[in-house]
Amino acid sequence: MAYDFYWISGSPYAWTVMFAMELKGLEYNSQRLDLSKREHRAPEFLAINPRGKVPVLKDGDTVIYETIAILAYLDKKHSELPLFGTDLAETGLVWQRISEILSYVHSPIEVGITRPLFQGKAAESGLAIQQAAKLAHISLEWSEEILSRSAYLANDTLSAADILYMPFIQGFLRAVSRQDAIELDLGFLPLMKKYPNLNSWLQRMEISPGFKKSYPPHWRE
Repeated sequence: MAYDFYWISGSPYAWTVMFAMELKGLEYNSQRLDLSKREHRAPEFLAINPRGKVPVLKDGDTVIYETIAILAYLDKKHSELPLFGTDLAETGLVWQRISEILSYVHSPIEVGITRPLFQGKAAESGLAIQQAAKLAHISLEWSEEILSRSAYLANDTLSAADILYMPFIQGFLRAVSRQDAIELDLGFLPLMKKYPNLNSWLQRMEISPGFKKSYPPHWRE
């Protein structure tokens, strides 16, 4: 039986789960919500997830929300392509990387830069964005160093950590490529020159099975 998957185009969290499902070759019924119509706040959706956020996965009578919880659920049920390691050491490293991303990377990159730029706040929040950029460079240097030693964030096998990190980086690069962001001189581009290992990792992610199918459709428009 196919899953019901509720998502919003461009949400890095929804993209993470969709990419994982495509990577694992899982069948799902796409329930795309329209952010502009606030469908994520509609009574019908709030009955599924009272927090009013995506992603949400329905498996029969089972409803799972929160990105990492969904990944863990899917990985437990479909273990053929493990995303959380194959032994204790790998599992510990994957969870460590996930914790590092959520604790030290998410805020400066997603909250400090990507969101305000997408919201068109470069002019009014330029100084705050430039301050966040200093911390974002530290975050990117963290992954750049790791990726100088291994193909992926948790050794040489693609894992849940990479799947979580990739949408944040994709959105971030889209945001800092805007003209109003370029005028702030944040120092991230070109990525190939500034962070070559991260750039190579991103290229590997982009040729992974399911990347194109999970790519935010409104970004293609």
